[in-house]
Amino acid sequence: MRAVLWDLDDTLLNTLPSRMKALQHAYETTIGGWVDPIALWRSHRGGTLEALGQRLLGDDFRRFTVAYREHYYKLEGRGPVFEGVPAALAACDEAGFAQAVVTSKVSWGATDELDQAGLLRFFGAIVGFDDTEKHKPDPEPIYTAMARLLVDEPENIVFVGDSPADIFAARNAGCTSVAATWGTLDSELTLDAHPDTVASTPAEAVAAIVERFGVGTP
Repeated sequence: MRAVLWDLDDTLLNTLPSRMKALQHAYETTIGGWVDPIALWRSHRGGTLEALGQRLLGDDFRRFTVAYREHYYKLEGRGPVFEGVPAALAACDEAGFAQAVVTSKVSWGATDELDQAGLLRFFGAIVGFDDTEKHKPDPEPIYTAMARLLVDEPENIVFVGDSPADIFAARNAGCTSVAATWGTLDSELTLDAHPDTVASTPAEAVAAIVERFGVGTP
């Protein structure tokens, strides 16, 4: 069995505008004052919301994460699908590759957004923040996805993601990494993580996956 793992935010769904609104709200609510949400999130390099909250508020970080999620999940149209993503997922499905999402977002939120976007049917597993004790760039989320997909060998995995944390997680797990630059917040930081392959469109990601695995040979 060969499998493709996908990050969610800025890879499958364009949730950046909604996330930045929620980040600004959470900062103003819990800390006060104005912050550039994009600069703040860029400095976080793809880590979890909880880790960012701890960095800002220490042990009181849950006030930050609650304020963020309460605001974010009230927003309408949070994350449109990037152009080319449905076709890319369908191509991987038709080639016989198992697929899963590995995200730092809570699993119920990721599942709901994928369902609303009409993409949930492509995935055999959704691994979110609440599914593992350790998080990207640690390899545990990838290993969890592998276990749920019944894939034993890391070399049979390609991980497509937009952040340095995604690239490092793939490397730490022994998987092939594809940097998805079509939606990344900071392509320079992602490329500095030295991914195995760079894709500027979902179609290029599929081409990299096919080159790694071969067409029709799951």
